[in-house]
Amino acid sequence: MPSTIRRLLLAVLITLIGPLPAQEQGAAPVRILFFGNSYTAFNKLPGMVGELLLSSGVFAPHIASSLHGSYTLERHTTNAEGLALLKQGADDGKPWDIVVVQEQSVVSAAAAVDADARNLMENGLSKLVRLAREQNPKVLIIDFQVWSRHEKLWKEKDADALLTGASSAEASTRIHVANARSVKAAQESNPGAQILVSPVGDFWWLVHDEYPALSLYDSDGSHADVLGTLLSAYVIVGTIGGREILENVSWLPPDCPAVLAGRVKKLILDHPEVFKSAGK
Repeated sequence: MPSTIRRLLLAVLITLIGPLPAQEQGAAPVRILFFGNSYTAFNKLPGMVGELLLSSGVFAPHIASSLHGSYTLERHTTNAEGLALLKQGADDGKPWDIVVVQEQSVVSAAAAVDADARNLMENGLSKLVRLAREQNPKVLIIDFQVWSRHEKLWKEKDADALLTGASSAEASTRIHVANARSVKAAQESNPGAQILVSPVGDFWWLVHDEYPALSLYDSDGSHADVLGTLLSAYVIVGTIGGREILENVSWLPPDCPAVLAGRVKKLILDHPEVFKSAGK
């Protein structure tokens, strides 16, 4: 699961960060900014990522977010509030170590087959990478790959679902392809940039295959329920710190059954190949 980028990030954060405040002794500060929309906002995903990292005993996270309903990455590049957060850095005055970005869900799938959507997604990500690197050239960008909608929405002929593909399976494949292309384009336009795809959507589909009775969706069939958000947070944590960190996280949301959380965490740990194929 760990990549060269992750190993370098861990080395920088743990050994080069300098003296820690008294309340953070033994843990390395890690500063994470999220850009996204309701898929990131539901059940406070950024806070879950922070709680999980803190519970690992390795990191002392500083978390902030710019989350706006239906926003695309391109729209985030012109949002004054989010850009101000990016420029001012974390609450300790230091620049962001990690920026997590989430594309709008319909665009994330349509970009695999539609030229306009592809340009929108690729240009938005490339611009955010450039803006983040202006503040910290060594920043790690994490592309949060979303999940496809629930199959029931195709049965209901939901308009947004139909825009993403002929089925949930097709939408999932399109999302994987579009994110890989977008990251490749961002790396080409930002030489030296550190960008990783966090394969959240791929793991959602793996849960679909291995535990078909296990629901990760909110009642609308689009957003995540608490377990779905926790799964997403686990995958993002795994992308940030690799297997070593994910194995050690212990925090659980109060309204999430431990047995279900343990099941999805084990599934992630049992399938490192999903991380290895992210972005390809």
